[in-house]
Amino acid sequence: MTSDRIAILGGGMLGVCTALELARHGRRVTLIEGAAHVLEGASRWNEGKIHLGFLYAADPTLSTAMRLIPGGLAFAALVSRLLERSLDPFVTEDDIFLVHRDSVVDAASFEVYAKRTAGLVRDALSQSGASVYLTDVSRIAVHPLSPSELADTTCSDDVVAGYRLPERSISTIAVADLMRAALVDEPRIEVRTGTWVTAVQRRDDGRLDVITDAAGRDDLSQRYDVVVNALWEGRPAVDATLGIVPPAPWSHRFRAAVFARSHETALRSAVLCTGPFGDIKRYADGRLYLSWYDSGLLAQGHEIEPPRSTAVLTAARRAVVLEGTLTSLSRFFPLVQGLKTQARQLDVEGGWVYAVGQGSLADVSSTLHRRDKFNMTIDRGYISVDTAKYSLAPWLAARVADIVLGA
Repeated sequence: MTSDRIAILGGGMLGVCTALELARHGRRVTLIEGAAHVLEGASRWNEGKIHLGFLYAADPTLSTAMRLIPGGLAFAALVSRLLERSLDPFVTEDDIFLVHRDSVVDAASFEVYAKRTAGLVRDALSQSGASVYLTDVSRIAVHPLSPSELADTTCSDDVVAGYRLPERSISTIAVADLMRAALVDEPRIEVRTGTWVTAVQRRDDGRLDVITDAAGRDDLSQRYDVVVNALWEGRPAVDATLGIVPPAPWSHRFRAAVFARSHETALRSAVLCTGPFGDIKRYADGRLYLSWYDSGLLAQGHEIEPPRSTAVLTAARRAVVLEGTLTSLSRFFPLVQGLKTQARQLDVEGGWVYAVGQGSLADVSSTLHRRDKFNMTIDRGYISVDTAKYSLAPWLAARVADIVLGA
């Protein structure tokens, strides 16, 4: 697919990676973002888990794991190439998966699932040209915690088992800052922030108009040969202006979490699974991420547009999320309470989560436990991409760039 004018809608991780990939291949790109800055929403404010599939034990078909593994393995190499630097200073250590007594997947079933998923990772790495993960997972194995190790990890009797796995997370704040700097240094990318995309319309000659709140339809500068819809929660609504609708019921959820800095804390990365619980991420740069699902879920909807007006993070709501998250996590990890006086900063931020799926995470039959339905739609120069997960964004961006470049 050769092209003269390329527009990328959305300045999240997918949009920015796609723009950088194309620019590095000599293409000029216009990146259009509704917020005042790129990488300001969910791509900046999430836990940065670089998925190898272990979180989705409620999908015993392994379909989710199989779809997540390629992007997870490729993440480090792709992002390091775009940023021309190592990601090591921003990565967590191994994650501890703690099975809650109210988990929708019991401990024995989780262990079986984790071992099968580890086998998938080893198989993927055995293929020619396989990417290198954030740490060496060539001999990946599931390590059950002994009773003493479990007691050292959590004080709660609600945790019935624990497993150490070499699945890592990355500080999304640090990556977002580096990505912003890379955009500034790339002369082939024109960034238009504060520009809300409302529609895409096809002209009689096949080219595409990007309609925004900042330009009329007759503005010739809006005419493009290729448009990549890399929006997050706004993507389905823009797709619909070209008659494209998601293939299955979807949901929008606004989730907030606590973002902190503390080099002194002894907290470790851990996730309570499987269901609407919480997790902690401790990154090598001293940053922390803390979430509790019920405390951070501020809004949700199933319409084609998310209920944005219900997700405003007022000072009062931030205070409620902060207190609810720290109190809930401290029942499992007492050191969390110390962050109130120990942490250099405690911020509450959040973003929308778009997913093909609906239901409650407390219900094993909820389709939110399966994240294998993401897709890419290609229609005569219009490419719409469901990122599905932060960890997939660089991998999907490289695939989009190949399509645009005609590879």
